[in-house]
Amino acid sequence: MSTGQPIAVIGGGSLGLYLAGRLSLAGWAVTVAQRSGARAQEAGVAAEGDEAWQAPAVRYVPLDELRGPFAQVIVAVKSHDLGELLPRLAALGDGATEYLFLQNGIPWWWSHRDGEIAGAPPLARSVAVVVQHAVERTAPGRIRVRRTGSDRYICARVNGAPDAPLEALVAAWQAAGIPAESSAQIRREVWTKLMNNATLNPLSAITGATVGELASTPRTREVLLAGMAEIVRLAERDGHPLSMTPEARVRRAELVGGTRTSMLQDRLAGRRLETEALLAAPIAIAERYGEPVPVLRTLLGCLSIPQA
Repeated sequence: MSTGQPIAVIGGGSLGLYLAGRLSLAGWAVTVAQRSGARAQEAGVAAEGDEAWQAPAVRYVPLDELRGPFAQVIVAVKSHDLGELLPRLAALGDGATEYLFLQNGIPWWWSHRDGEIAGAPPLARSVAVVVQHAVERTAPGRIRVRRTGSDRYICARVNGAPDAPLEALVAAWQAAGIPAESSAQIRREVWTKLMNNATLNPLSAITGATVGELASTPRTREVLLAGMAEIVRLAERDGHPLSMTPEARVRRAELVGGTRTSMLQDRLAGRRLETEALLAAPIAIAERYGEPVPVLRTLLGCLSIPQA
């Protein structure tokens, strides 16, 4: 895998823009595709905060005008937007294309098999990316980056162990300044991130508080710890015991400080909230195992009320 090849990033949110900018600066030809009706951006990505850089060569096109093939197709959209997108992805690549999925919560491939979705990329070429990185989109083409010392882009085959093409992709991302790594335990990584996704995200959308405020305020901290404990029990029932404790997770959240979660950003912008993958799907798994999850159910119930 060499620089200069074309890369498509589908989704102009915070993480999509971060990857687009970093890969462009490393010499890749990056195109960001956004849905019709998104606010137009002519070119470029600019970062501020703990990273300050300009990537003027990034170009933007409407999603309907995106044409492959691409060496990498990076899908950085909300889980509820994937249904109409998945059948279109295989047409954007060829036999060597890597399809990377950055989704929160229980992902689309969790219980799918090849061929179940016509036009979807083969699982053997699909890469799950679990992200631990505080990046906020402040305007079209602009992001604010915060470093915490635990920033990670964990990449794994959705149906197996790392292979040579995956390791080459991870090396290319690392060369671009992205803190990428490979893993053979992607389901465990998904459950680990769900400790945050299923608690901090919904609680921030309900209260309007930042990550640091939720983690440092005693009563909301109690809610976080109880909800994270439910995720830990679910992961163990699912065969993926976690090494991270709720207490350690909340302490790490305190380091993020004034960052707003993606769900809070969505609520403030009037966008649809990602409750299905972050809460409804784990609750469905809990029902299958007969595991009580009262905190997760309460958070989902609170978010079911339409925003005024």
